[in-house]
Amino acid sequence: MATNENTNQQYSIRVASRLTGISSHTLRMWERRYGFPVPDRTPGGARRYSADDVEQLKLISRALEAGYRPNEVVGKSREALEAIVATQAEVLPPRTDHTTGPSLERMIQLVESDDVEGIRDEMRAAVAVLGPKRFLDDFAHPLLVRVGERWREGHLSIRQEHLTSELLTTQIRALIAGYEVTHGSPTVLLSTLPDELHSLGLQMVALYLALSGAGVRLLGPSAPVGDIISAAVALDVDVVGLSVSVASPPQPTRQHIEGLLHELPRKVELWVGGDGSIDLMVGKRGVRFIHSFEAIDQVLADWRRARG
Repeated sequence: MATNENTNQQYSIRVASRLTGISSHTLRMWERRYGFPVPDRTPGGARRYSADDVEQLKLISRALEAGYRPNEVVGKSREALEAIVATQAEVLPPRTDHTTGPSLERMIQLVESDDVEGIRDEMRAAVAVLGPKRFLDDFAHPLLVRVGERWREGHLSIRQEHLTSELLTTQIRALIAGYEVTHGSPTVLLSTLPDELHSLGLQMVALYLALSGAGVRLLGPSAPVGDIISAAVALDVDVVGLSVSVASPPQPTRQHIEGLLHELPRKVELWVGGDGSIDLMVGKRGVRFIHSFEAIDQVLADWRRARG
C-alpha cells in the first residue's frame, strides 16, 4: 500500500516505463486498446502516472512474466492481480540461472558488449523456446523498443542499434523462407510509403502473416504510391499493408493513405500498422489500423469470415 507521502506522486511515461519494465509504446497501446492505464495529462498533453498506476503496472508485469497474456491481466483490479501473482509465486520456482529461457535484459547486455555471436545465439534460442509467433510478439518487438529507449537515453550507440536491427532482420528473413505460404489467403502486399526507409517492421509482419496462412508479397520500403497501386493490381492482391514508423510525418502520411483509398481497386482492403500509426487518424472508411500482432489475428479472421 502506498504511503501518504507517495500517494500524490506522479511520473512521466519514461519514468513509469523504467519503474515497471513496460515500454512506453506498450503503455500507450494498452491505454488505447484496454482502457488502462488512464494517466492524468499536463496542460501540454504529457501523460502523468500515479503511484497506484505504477504499482498496478508492476503487478501486471509480474503476471506477464508468469505466462499470462496482456488481454488476460491488463485492466484487472489490483486485488485480482495480487491474487494472480501470489498464486504463481506458489507454483513457479524463481529463475536462478540463464538456461530457463530467453531474456531481454541479457540481450541488452550482449548488445552493450558488442557480442555479435551471443546476440545471434540468444535470438536462435528465443525462437526455439517461444516458437516463431511468440518470438515476434514477446521477444523481437519488445527488444526493438528496449534498444530504442536505451539509445535515446545514451546507453547505446547508433551502431549498436543498427547492428541489433540487422541481426534481427537476418533471423526473421530466415524464418520467412521456412514458413512462407505462396498461395495463402488473403494475399497481402506489404510496403512502406515514400521516404519511410524502416523495413524491419515489414519483415516482422510478413513472417506473422505467413505463419497465419496468408500469402505475402513484399514490395519493400519507400515505395511511391503509384507503384503500390500498380503492384496491387498486377499481383491481384486482397490487401495492401503499410508499416508506419514514428519517424513518418503525419500529414504527408495521411495524404498518401487517402490517395491509396481513392485509387486502389474497391475489393482491396488497406491495413495500416506500426508504432507511427497509433495516433494516426484518417477519418475515412476502408482503413483498418492494426496496433498489435494479436490484432493481425483479428483482421485476418474478419476478412476470412466475410468471404465465407
